[in-house]
Amino acid sequence: MNCGTIFRDQAFQFSDGPAGDKLIIVLCEYGTDHLVVKTTTTPKGRTPGCQINDRPPNYFIPKRTTWFDEDTWIELDECFEYVSYIQKEKQKDGTSHQLRNGMLSPSLMKDIIDCALLSDDIDEFHLEHLAMMRKKMA
Repeated sequence: MNCGTIFRDQAFQFSDGPAGDKLIIVLCEYGTDHLVVKTTTTPKGRTPGCQINDRPPNYFIPKRTTWFDEDTWIELDECFEYVSYIQKEKQKDGTSHQLRNGMLSPSLMKDIIDCALLSDDIDEFHLEHLAMMRKKMA
């Protein structure tokens, strides 16, 4: 999976307990795994772009300006380590799949990662990894 890949995980494991259906965006490779962030269509504000001072911090993408048909907020309060062997098993059983034409542009991904790097909520180790990835994207 490349940076900007969008996929649906119908059994996404949230950090606060239950699993559920979620659209996920790949930020970068993380060894053999990936760092991903989740999206939501629950309104958090209406200013496009980086909203680092919102709670949770997010990157807002208005509907139909990119791949999304609905207003979408990329939540930047945490990154998730998406383990490759678990992802492969989920693809086999059909609970996870890349969405048709589900890809965000490299320039948009740079903006999203730049916004994520400003987040006080993302684990420091993940931020360091994202910073290294972002330098490679320059």
